[in-house]
Amino acid sequence: MTTFGRALRGVFDVAAHNIVMKTAPRTHILLACMPKSGSTYLSNSIGRLPGFRRTSLVSGSARAEQEINFRVALRKSKYNYVSQQHVRYHSRTAEAIEAFQLTPIVLVRNIFDCVVSIRDHWRHESIRGPMAYVLEGHLEMDDRELDHMIVQMVIPWYINFYVSWTRCDEALWLRYEDVIRDPAEAVACILDRAGYAACPDAIKAAVQAPNPAAERKNVGRPGRGSCLSEDQKQAIREYRNFYPDIDFSLIGLE
Repeated sequence: MTTFGRALRGVFDVAAHNIVMKTAPRTHILLACMPKSGSTYLSNSIGRLPGFRRTSLVSGSARAEQEINFRVALRKSKYNYVSQQHVRYHSRTAEAIEAFQLTPIVLVRNIFDCVVSIRDHWRHESIRGPMAYVLEGHLEMDDRELDHMIVQMVIPWYINFYVSWTRCDEALWLRYEDVIRDPAEAVACILDRAGYAACPDAIKAAVQAPNPAAERKNVGRPGRGSCLSEDQKQAIREYRNFYPDIDFSLIGLE
């Protein structure tokens, strides 16, 4: 970016911050999530609450990183919303959280189970995503080969995501396993953190999707990653060795 471009962006950022701070308070929930962690189901549930909507703060997706677009966030700041994004925490994310009064919720899942769900997603839904550049030819691999590719090329993004959000003191962490066990409680926890009042009956109605399968609610069966080979599991465990001071127990790396 040129010097002029950086200066222009800085002017916009200040203006955006000032405008948002002068508007009536709204509840903005950022659901920062691992792919295949039940985030679509959870964000749809929150979006069904009275006065709420599910939205996106990105200007594009597919193979692009799902970074927060300040112009989009400014345009939507007048609404109560939840935005589900596979976004890492860094200085720009922190600026957006402050400028647009976002409540950061970090949704994670057992890392071994994620491998199997990603493989299923590639085979049955889409290969497009920012975590790795997957080609159609890769789907000709058998499951073991595809799992190996995911362990080598996709799981490092998950580790990156996880480590980055440990740097955000304001984040509320939730596990996929807890969401599927008691989705109403998970939504209540999120709303409590965001300071949004909703009656229990409204929450109960919101989490009871008319067609959970159509909303891509993941298979609620912890332990799917048990089918991975021991070599694959060990390769995943070794990633944690680069971060000896970080607790990875939330994603099954004790």
